[in-house]
Amino acid sequence: MNKYIESNKKNWNERVEIHKKSKFYDVEGFLKGKSSLKSLELAELGDVKGKKILHLQCHFGMDSISLSRMGAEVTGADFSSNAIELARELAEKTGSNTRFICANVLELNYQLKGQYDIVYASYGVFCWIDDLNKWFEIASHFLKPGGELIILDGHPSNNLYEYNEEKKDIEIIGPYFNNKAHRYEELYTYTDGNVKMENHVEYEWAHPVSEFIMAAVNNGLNITSFKESPLCGWERYPNMKKKDEEYWVLEGKDLPFIFSMKCVKE
Repeated sequence: MNKYIESNKKNWNERVEIHKKSKFYDVEGFLKGKSSLKSLELAELGDVKGKKILHLQCHFGMDSISLSRMGAEVTGADFSSNAIELARELAEKTGSNTRFICANVLELNYQLKGQYDIVYASYGVFCWIDDLNKWFEIASHFLKPGGELIILDGHPSNNLYEYNEEKKDIEIIGPYFNNKAHRYEELYTYTDGNVKMENHVEYEWAHPVSEFIMAAVNNGLNITSFKESPLCGWERYPNMKKKDEEYWVLEGKDLPFIFSMKCVKE
């Protein structure tokens, strides 16, 4: 497992500088006061003023700081040392009291104490986790009784599809049920910038919907909401249409791209 984590960590450490300069993240706009949170996550989070929030896998902390701007007391955690260094830099520049910790989320209980009103994670989170049940165990550990876990991410069915350049359409590639590590070589990150990466080997894991449900059940979390959305936060396929300033849709294909899940600790 260490080789997977170390490879992914090198990959994400290299991504930070590219992401920092990208239009996708718009750090300049963020520093001027723009929130990095979009309408779907804002709707799920609701009023966070006065809430104590733990943001897992926070990357370089823009969402964490955005939550702090909304009146929450926020701690962000990520395994990338470069990301946490930049997160702390952004917090200082914006005058935010958001706290950041560099840690593997599955071992966070060794580095952080306390309980939170909300544990939150969003987008590009769970494909990097080999043990989903352990992730939910950690989330539950940090929740107060009655506290809420709120997650949004790419829908598990996204792993089933790929764009076929010849057909100019998406096709099913599968599989859906597969818990083995998938090795990928991605020369470029998902943002603009077109910078070729040296640390381009990454490992990901697929998790079906049932695994999310059982991970919650097994760790004392009552599922209060599970939603699926045809909206996508980025232009996943060439034939997608921009719906508004935040999302794209794939017209003619009734597919879910994002799911959200809310749970309350017993």
